[in-house]
Amino acid sequence: MKLIPRTLGAAIAIAIALLAPPASYADSVVLHWTAPGDDGNVGRGSAYELRYSESGVTGTDTVSWWSAASSAGALPAPLTAGGHESFTVAGLDSGKTYYFIIRTSDEVPNWSGYSNLTSKSTGTGGGSLPTPANFVAQPVTGGVRLTWDGVTSGGATGYHIYRGAAGVAIGTLIHTATISETGWTDSTTQGGQTYKYSLTSYSGSQDSAPAEYTISVPSDGFTTTSADLMGYPNPASGRVTLRFRAGTAEGSAGHVRLVIYDLTGHMIRELIDEDMPAGETSVDWLCQSDHGNQVAPGLYNAILDTPLGRKITRLAILPP
Repeated sequence: MKLIPRTLGAAIAIAIALLAPPASYADSVVLHWTAPGDDGNVGRGSAYELRYSESGVTGTDTVSWWSAASSAGALPAPLTAGGHESFTVAGLDSGKTYYFIIRTSDEVPNWSGYSNLTSKSTGTGGGSLPTPANFVAQPVTGGVRLTWDGVTSGGATGYHIYRGAAGVAIGTLIHTATISETGWTDSTTQGGQTYKYSLTSYSGSQDSAPAEYTISVPSDGFTTTSADLMGYPNPASGRVTLRFRAGTAEGSAGHVRLVIYDLTGHMIRELIDEDMPAGETSVDWLCQSDHGNQVAPGLYNAILDTPLGRKITRLAILPP
């Protein structure tokens, strides 16, 4: 379905021919179009507005459809006239048909006419691809750890992990894993929230039927077990909270040493070197060296020694 572009007036961006390619995903639709101009077919527009609905246009009343439709959010600025554009509309429900229209504006802004109405259905999963078994979500410090059994037959080339609020059909794609991976940590969760995760195997545009797990994240965002050393957030910029359990297995006080090293083994910061009572505790590292200098972005090892043994966790530090 293509709309022949037309100019609505001087110094105004033209309407767009909007296309939906055949690939179908469970939570998203990819749209393509050719960038229009500012004055006719030359120049560069200033902005796009893309909207969608589960209903098509009634008769020729595109204006009413546009007013009632949902915005797809902020789109990148238009390319120069003739450039090939694409945009993924995510967070859609699986197994539904959606209708899309796009407009463009110049700097005034004068808005173009409406593009053609194009439609696309999200996928439902299923088919011959195997559903990963033993899918489990567990809260850990700094996020939710997801694990599953790898699929060994059926032609899958990887895994899709979707996340949404409890009760949604399948949620939004948040991670694509290789076929050899059997675990991943979602570090973008918020304490006190309940999430529904869906895991599929995939090949091309086809997803398997999903394995699902609903989990509530503790309100403080932290969960520790035994003597594990956890850093939150990770990756981090400016501050990392390291949480662990001190003391002996019998509950007595014990000596704790917690040190940050770079990957060459050079000591960056000694955070703790003292006797501490048993129990869960935490300490902040402000991403600084012993001399008070901000460390360079990169990977660092936090090494904890307690009566319960040695624990090591790797921290990714981002630019401030």
